[in-house]
Amino acid sequence: MVSKAPLVSVVIPTYNRALFVGEAIESVLSQTFTDYEIIVVDDGSTDNTRESLKRYGNSIKYIYQENSGVSAARNTGIKNASGTWLAFLDSDDKFRAEYLSMQMERAGQFPGICMQTTDCQTCEWEFNRCTYFRMNGVMAELKGRDYLLVTEPFRFIVMHSPWQVGSTVFQRDAIRNAGLFDTAFNLSEDFDLMARVALQGPFGIIGEVLVNMYRREESTECLTDQIRKTPIQARESEEKVYRKLQAIQTLKHKERKALNALFSSNRRAIGNLLLEQGDIANARRSYQQAFFVDRSVRSLAKYLLSYFPVNINLWVSQKLRKKQTLIPE
Repeated sequence: MVSKAPLVSVVIPTYNRALFVGEAIESVLSQTFTDYEIIVVDDGSTDNTRESLKRYGNSIKYIYQENSGVSAARNTGIKNASGTWLAFLDSDDKFRAEYLSMQMERAGQFPGICMQTTDCQTCEWEFNRCTYFRMNGVMAELKGRDYLLVTEPFRFIVMHSPWQVGSTVFQRDAIRNAGLFDTAFNLSEDFDLMARVALQGPFGIIGEVLVNMYRREESTECLTDQIRKTPIQARESEEKVYRKLQAIQTLKHKERKALNALFSSNRRAIGNLLLEQGDIANARRSYQQAFFVDRSVRSLAKYLLSYFPVNINLWVSQKLRKKQTLIPE
């Protein structure tokens, strides 16, 4: 007898999180929706992760690999998945009980979509709680609705970064056609994948918060800390993602224009950071590059202001960055 493939494959990559990965798994086992499989990819853990997962037996598919990074671990999960839909859950986060049920119910109503996301709440060390849709402006796009169907999603994805694959489900065929996660990127790999999948077809957005995302005290430094400690390097890493997406020949004019605007905004942000460090020459060069990528008045103004005394320029930069996010102006 051939067993029926599950509708959803939940991929959980983990590395040295024996204390937390069980909570992530339990949040899947507690779902009201039951047509799923759980694939845990252990990315070379050196703690007792393997032992801690033995209690789940056949409830999970456990795969061990040499440490290769979260993108490689997710790709391993994708290659071993049998579900029509793919869901991703980091090993320190949790699905709320209705997550998969709501995702699949809505996906059934819009059979042409390639991916669908929900809002998620960040819980950094149990404080500083906010939602992704408030951070990236999607809340305003919803305009009080509980669902939004985006028929040309690449531009929408670009204009509303950051995104989170941990609250997104993907058609397995769409994600494979897009080329899986790019293991060359340590930052913005979620954005890169979602932008490429967005070229495959419509994108659904559920307004409800259905995932809790945690940033906890751990021995391994999280990416959020890396961004805070080395912001220029982080933004330069993001720029590599934008350059890669710019090379896609099939982008429409509006899609390319939105991507260039994001690229330019990131360049201005690098200029602001360099200016704060007193590196006026390189800050000026960044503003100039921002203008050449997207000839906006803002980029030109930043470049011209770089010739004014530093204290005036810093004051203007701080005013422009009051609502600073991952991609500040």
